[in-house]
Amino acid sequence: MAFTTLATQSAGQTASAAGWANVVKANFDAMAEHLIARTPADVSRTSTTLANDATLFTPSIPANEVWQFRFVLNFNTSTNDPKIAITFPSGDFSGMMTGVTVNWTLSGSGTTTITQIPDLNNIDPGYLCLITGVFKNAATPGAVTLQWASGGGVAVILNAHSTLWGVKLA
Repeated sequence: MAFTTLATQSAGQTASAAGWANVVKANFDAMAEHLIARTPADVSRTSTTLANDATLFTPSIPANEVWQFRFVLNFNTSTNDPKIAITFPSGDFSGMMTGVTVNWTLSGSGTTTITQIPDLNNIDPGYLCLITGVFKNAATPGAVTLQWASGGGVAVILNAHSTLWGVKLA
């Protein structure tokens, strides 16, 4: 997404507020949409049933849009690893989960949930798990959502300031 041509001034000219406002607006309009969401406080789960995260999800993505995502997840687990899933409406998701003992390739098509139990080596007090991917939506609008649970029924904490970053590609 290219920026518009920047306004120029000749020596002695005075820029008007309206003129600069139009240039700034045009440049913001030319930028792709961005999304940043963060977990404001630690969240603890002991259930092994996957549940939507309360903050790490997108608004409804319109049909045929393409987005790139990055989840930066800081888990605190001393006895077992979390179970992690990404859900999305019909479309295609491909990505990678890193920061784990074994890197996982994630891919899915159609109305899908991709589920993994990453090996975080049971590190206490925290461990970063990065999930990056590209989602190409099909005809059904919907959200891309992080789901997570305890992998073994013992408390797993998603630490505050875990984040979801997204940018619309097309």
